[in-house]
Amino acid sequence: MPVSLICAPHFWASACVLAALFAVQSTTSFAQQPTIGNATNTKNRVSSIGGTTTRQISKGTDVHSNEVVRTGNASIADLKFLDDSTMNLGPITEIRLDKFVYDPSGSAGSFVIEATRGALRFVTGKQDHNSYQIKTPFGTLGIRG
Repeated sequence: MPVSLICAPHFWASACVLAALFAVQSTTSFAQQPTIGNATNTKNRVSSIGGTTTRQISKGTDVHSNEVVRTGNASIADLKFLDDSTMNLGPITEIRLDKFVYDPSGSAGSFVIEATRGALRFVTGKQDHNSYQIKTPFGTLGIRG
């Protein structure tokens, strides 16, 4: 028993150091991804999950690649991206902003969204229409024409 009492402070010190490292890592997870757009309008509960960090999204909040955006009951979100494409999310919707590559000169680009549940409206922007892809649990939608 005395041995465990001696080890206990070392255990807690190690646990605190690990917790601090995870906290620093999780707060930088959004900063590591480039901004690809922002919220132009939100209503009620709209959140974003990037890595292990969850944050609330409101009007003007930036969105990033590899982040999941969720709306709650009676909630909506309107997002505008750097290529001027727009997305309107309905209530109880979840999407993942998988990939966003945009070159304003028009030489290359790609925009991949994974829609896992809910309803959304997507209007393409300045990129070639073949650059857009929306993945769903049942298949992948490509934009043509």
